Amino acid sequence: MRVVVTGGNGKAGQWVVRELAAAGHEVINFDLGRRPDLDLPGEFCRVELTDAGRVYDALAQFRPDAVAHLAANPAPSGQARIDVFDNNVISAHNVLQAAGDLGVRRVVYASSEMATGLLTEGVVPEQIPFDESERRPSPNAYALSKYISEVIAESLVLAHPESAWVGLRINNVIPPDSYESFRDEWADPRRNMANFWSYIDARDVGTAYRAAIEGDSTGHEVCLIAAADTRARRGLRELMAEYYDGYDAFATDYTDPQSAFDCTKMRTLFGWTPTYSWRDQLD
Repeated sequence: MRVVVTGGNGKAGQWVVRELAAAGHEVINFDLGRRPDLDLPGEFCRVELTDAGRVYDALAQFRPDAVAHLAANPAPSGQARIDVFDNNVISAHNVLQAAGDLGVRRVVYASSEMATGLLTEGVVPEQIPFDESERRPSPNAYALSKYISEVIAESLVLAHPESAWVGLRINNVIPPDSYESFRDEWADPRRNMANFWSYIDARDVGTAYRAAIEGDSTGHEVCLIAAADTRARRGLRELMAEYYDGYDAFATDYTDPQSAFDCTKMRTLFGWTPTYSWRDQLD
């Protein structure tokens, strides 16, 4: 299968490129510049994704069977909100619209855990673990931009029902060489309480994209993807009670150190389960 990966140089994108190439797919990386230090497989094409004409031209050149869209402004804070929102929404619309118009069979795009709205200060899920039905408004420009990408895909199903659309609500991505940073967090759990101490290994983002691209779903599906466990050494029940005003709304079958994010839908639709854990790499 010929697959275009947007943002293939990124923290997660590079692992999507590697995973797809290792599985035998022909991969073309759309990004703003080459990264010789990454030594990525496949072809490269420089594309400014906020320019619709360039997106249509590049996709028309390669005529992919599938698109894996990851390119985005990844910062939920620290810069002008309008820059984050405009970049992410315009690039998502350009890529998804062009893919549909050009007859791409499968489109898998990066939504975010933040699209749930649960990473808003003081907002907690009705129950842990929670699934894709958990959705709240968010004042964060990044969270809003990612939710809008889901709305875009939902709309494009009407125009292009022959294409399949999958949005992955990706958790906080951790590259394989970054687990040492967890040790500092253990001393101050407040540093990573916003997403209930969850994460996903960058390599598992790669396997999730491959599973969705090789899958046989139809229409538009949105799936949470996260590591199976938390990033904390202490139990989630204990942490939630301490840092979220006595929170104790756990499912009866919840057991530590299970993640707060329920990825059952991703497993049911595409046979995907997370493989990597910090517990296999740190003492």
